[in-house]
Amino acid sequence: MKGVFAFLLVQASLVFVQADFKAECDLVPADFVFLLDSSGSETTRGFKTQLAFISNFTSNFEVGADKAQFAAVTFSTGVHKNFYLNEHATQASVLDAINKIQYTDGETYTDLGLNFVRNNVLQANHGARPNVAKYVIVLTDGRSNDNSKTVQAAMALHNVPNVTVIAIGIGHAIDVNELHIIATDRNHSFVVNNFDLLHTLEVELVDKTCTLCGDYPADIAFLIDSSGSESGAQFDNERNFVSMVTNEFAINSNDTMVAVSQFATTARTDIFFNQYPDKESLLNAIARIHWMNGESNTHSGLNELSHHVFQVKSHSIHHGHHGHQTVTYGPRSESAKIAIVLTDGRSLEPDQTIRAAHQLHNMGVEVFVIGMGHWVDGVELNQIATDGDHVYKISSTNDLASIHTNIVDAICKLKVPPPTTTPMPTTTTTLPTTTVKQACGQKPADIVFLLDASESELAEGFAKEIQFVYNFARKFHIGPQNVQFSSVTFSSNVRNDFFLNTYSNRHDVLNAIQKISYMQGGTNTSFGLKFVRDNSFKPQNGARTNATKIVIVITDGQSADPAATKHEAQLLHHQGVLVYAVGVGSDVDSSELKAISSNGTPILVTDFSLLHDIQASLETAACHGGT
Repeated sequence: MKGVFAFLLVQASLVFVQADFKAECDLVPADFVFLLDSSGSETTRGFKTQLAFISNFTSNFEVGADKAQFAAVTFSTGVHKNFYLNEHATQASVLDAINKIQYTDGETYTDLGLNFVRNNVLQANHGARPNVAKYVIVLTDGRSNDNSKTVQAAMALHNVPNVTVIAIGIGHAIDVNELHIIATDRNHSFVVNNFDLLHTLEVELVDKTCTLCGDYPADIAFLIDSSGSESGAQFDNERNFVSMVTNEFAINSNDTMVAVSQFATTARTDIFFNQYPDKESLLNAIARIHWMNGESNTHSGLNELSHHVFQVKSHSIHHGHHGHQTVTYGPRSESAKIAIVLTDGRSLEPDQTIRAAHQLHNMGVEVFVIGMGHWVDGVELNQIATDGDHVYKISSTNDLASIHTNIVDAICKLKVPPPTTTPMPTTTTTLPTTTVKQACGQKPADIVFLLDASESELAEGFAKEIQFVYNFARKFHIGPQNVQFSSVTFSSNVRNDFFLNTYSNRHDVLNAIQKISYMQGGTNTSFGLKFVRDNSFKPQNGARTNATKIVIVITDGQSADPAATKHEAQLLHHQGVLVYAVGVGSDVDSSELKAISSNGTPILVTDFSLLHDIQASLETAACHGGT
């Protein structure tokens, strides 16, 4: 089945044409420097095309002191600084500054530009940050006047900590070997035949620079409340939350390691760092964790983290008939240290709890705390956490699943190298495709999710469906000028969850998705398709004439009226709406899904737990949905 599924995804992705709307990269900060060839061979038209390209690229990123920063330098016979990294604090300001860059004409002294970037732009007093990735993007249309000096300048730039150089050659007069030397490596050099083809590099360039999560190692310790009030389903929710967050990261000795401790009257550690070296064995171990029962001695749990979990110590492990083995567990010296504390009430020893929390803070551990329910002490939560931004409050453990992506995002921001006063070795990281946020061109998109909430879904399957929609939507820049989302659910009847113009920002859309409830009933898919056609894409409900219109249907079974379903799908297609059909499980009707899908190729998964596997493919599908 996996082979068939992969084949379907490949077939589905082959038919999507040029990108039509934009997503934004907004999690891991980075410093970008554009180094632009302004020599005579560029011509005014070619130079303006360069500016349009870097404007489009820049508009994929959120700009700010803790997000992306941009600088621009032009070179020809001399060098001209257009703006430094710390001169513009908003995306609009950066784009305006790019639009004002002037063409200067002259020779091609690339070495002067490279040296200026190294000696001036990438300095702290001009906004360069020591703890973030730095990308120097060089655009040139010819061979430099002094190849040997260009090579020397490029080598010096490569030695600057955390710098990756991307070299883009335009036209037939470039020196490909020189281009490869300017770039950090050959994977970061690109060639296009002319200026008009620069736009074809936008997606690949964003792919190489936009990361949803840092790649610095992280040691994450969970401390879960195992007191008397957390029995049964409440404890299961905590344990499932630990699994959900863990599952978002690569588990190995070079990336993320996880430990799990509990507290009640006493504290214990069920899983130490590096005890389980791969994700499968780690998740199995998490599933075996049992409730302790007892009082809420939060300080005992915090002391367990500082005295045992975040210390390198030897442990005696019993291996049945083979006796005992001594092993060493603990955090790594070069890693982000993170603790996630879950509690549902005030600790029995507040003073000791505060002292224990401060000890963790003094060890350099970033402490997040999640207060579950109405009995938590807000003041105490703030004292346990590193700061107020590290505190989360939810009504009950039932809400843990809905905030797990918030925790993951917060961890991702910490998975970057710490500031250092000594040079760090230059590293080049090829990012896996799962950590890349899509770039989708200039045209906006109106996306409607049509969700099967019939009884065959079951509440558990529907919850996974909602989580999939949430993870999908959070990847995009949402707003009236960008991507808009709507959701419609169907079973025996149809319910509109929200229209395209109900919410105008990502925060509100994501909150609304989390509140979508299960319906039960029959599978009247045709009713859902008709409602979308008659209502969702009306101007008064937010549909825009200049936007690509997309419907993503997710269902786990055959519709109650296949003929009506096919007819309604055809009417949507005739309106110019792109429809993607996602079938879940073995009860779907593949011929019906083919009729629903605009290109006749549905996307199939065997069960709801595998929906996350198709997320990147469906993002790409939607992102490349039309012209």
